[in-house]
Formats: sequence, structure tokens, C-alpha cells
Amino acid sequence: MIPEEKLPTIDIKGKKYVQAKDRVLELHKQNDEFSLTTLILSDDDKRVIMQTTLEINSRVFTGIASELKNQEKPYENCETSSVSRCLGFYGIGIIESIASADCMVSYENTKSVNKSYKSNSGELASTPQINYIKKLCKERGISEDKYKFETMTKNEASDIIQVVMDTKIVEGN
Repeated sequence: MIPEEKLPTIDIKGKKYVQAKDRVLELHKQNDEFSLTTLILSDDDKRVIMQTTLEINSRVFTGIASELKNQEKPYENCETSSVSRCLGFYGIGIIESIASADCMVSYENTKSVNKSYKSNSGELASTPQINYIKKLCKERGISEDKYKFETMTKNEASDIIQVVMDTKIVEGN
């Protein structure tokens, strides 16, 4: 891998981020053989959630992203973010965080929409939310015992999903 400071960056709120296109180009420069696949994990009226998997040199890396449907190009933005996060976990484009410039621009554009989406904080978490948290925990080797699913609100579930999605899967050698 090349040192990250060699990859082009853009500045968002005083932090440097590498764009998704530059991460993908770097992956192709570094490797001739790999598998990069994207899968839609969830697709409902409000949100799409995707997972990207990179298989390379007998190692597996994943990245998960979500996008609200009322945004422009939700599927394309979600896939780009998912790929960026996956390549970040592989080690491409990490400067100050796993997030790419594309992820951060999307985040900034959806902050006000997210506030209204999370306003139902008193409602109990939905069955799909709970099942998704359990799936993420299993994938990442995290004990789900610490979560109180019976009393979890939608807002809490949303926050937990983000935290668990940001948890890096540690691969053995």
C-alpha cells in the first residue's frame, strides 16, 4: 500500500478525506486479483442499506452504509459509501477516519432529514431493526447480551446500528 498522504484528498470542515473513486483506483493499482461485491441488505420505504465485501489474498473486509430514500440517487450514494467504508477497512484512504469524502458530503446533505427520521425516539424498535442489530453483532463477534431489545426505542436502535456498523471486523492471519 502507498502512504495515504499520497492519495488526493478534499477538505470537509477542516478534515481531509479521500474520495471513493480514488480509493477504488488505488485498489486496482495495488492488486490484480480481488473480488468486490455489493449486496442490498435492506430496502424499505424510507431507507436502503448495503454491504460491500472485498475478498483479497484470503482475507475478507466489509463495509456497510445506509441512505435515506428521499435523497437524490439513494442507491448510488449508498453503494459508493459502502464501497468506501469497505476499502477503508482494508486500509485504503484512511486519514482521519474510515469515512470518505463522498460519505461525508452525503452525511452533511442528510443531517436535517435524519433529525426528522429519528424524531420517533419514543417508539419501540422495529423487528427488522432488532434482527439487523443481531445480525451485525454476530458478523462482528459482538455479544448481543448487552442490548435490552424489549425496551429499545427506534432512536436507540438506530444509534446502535451505527456504532456496530462502525466496529471493524478483525481478521486473523
